[in-house]
Amino acid sequence: MSNAVKIAVGVLALLLIALPWLVNPYVLQVFMLTFTYSMLGLAFALTIKVGLPRFDLAAWFGVGAYSTALLMLKGGFSFWPALLIGGIIAVVLGCLIFVAAMPRGMMVFLMFGMATAMTIYQVFGTVRFFGGWSGTGVVPPPAIGPFTFVNKPELYYLGLFFLTINILVYHFLYNSRIGRAWNAIGSSLKLASSAGIDVVKYRMANVLIGNFFVAVAGGYFVAYSLVAAPANFGFHHSIFVMMYVFVGGLAHSLAGPIIGAFVLTFTPEYFRIAKEYESIITAIVMILIIIFMPMGILGLYDGRIRNRLARIKWLRRESRSEPEVPL
Repeated sequence: MSNAVKIAVGVLALLLIALPWLVNPYVLQVFMLTFTYSMLGLAFALTIKVGLPRFDLAAWFGVGAYSTALLMLKGGFSFWPALLIGGIIAVVLGCLIFVAAMPRGMMVFLMFGMATAMTIYQVFGTVRFFGGWSGTGVVPPPAIGPFTFVNKPELYYLGLFFLTINILVYHFLYNSRIGRAWNAIGSSLKLASSAGIDVVKYRMANVLIGNFFVAVAGGYFVAYSLVAAPANFGFHHSIFVMMYVFVGGLAHSLAGPIIGAFVLTFTPEYFRIAKEYESIITAIVMILIIIFMPMGILGLYDGRIRNRLARIKWLRRESRSEPEVPL
């Protein structure tokens, strides 16, 4: 990481920490949504590493949200153990569902995921235990001892904490032995298998890690919305998650989903004055980005801006090294 990138990251971190003093509560609410969608996008980018696009992330998002909400409402759990148990439930259910699909390749996994998303959505809405289509009752806010996360700034920092944990864990995984195995699988299944990599095992680990963090995102969603309802976990939300990654830049597994989630969350909110046209405006923005920036926003930086900056730096270095001509 260059010094310029380190400085930019430091400035961004300070800005995010100071943000609650700079903006109104409504903007903080949009940032909380952005944090949530960023975590979903990071999980989608994770499975792309092993060549498995997912359309079931909204289902596991709902599993985490409903598990957290119901454990708090009906089980008497506090937020933190309920959040952890929700993540474990998503991992166990994912293992049971995908253990038969994973050895059969990408298309079978994809179909299993789509069926799972639709089934879980219907279960949330039709089974009385989950509260029906109106959702659960009002969930108590999260707390640490006597401190309760009630106000927008506190919930904002909670989301920033969860997103930071996601980034650190994914960064560690991508630069570890398991991350190198994932890259090998994503590059070529045959070459990875010939190198002794257990493709099924590494793919399953990848998917289940994603399930856990998506469920944690669902728990955070409940923390600030204080309710879990099926409408928030429909199949179309999985499509939006995919778009976050493509808009931000598929080649950037960490920064890409976050930038994509920021753009596609703030765009409709900015045009909220025309509520009935929000989906149209968002679709137009996505189409324009795909047409003019097919590698995403960060792909534009890789292809053009970085090359121009490198050329400017080279020209400056050359001008400094040119010997002076005596008169």
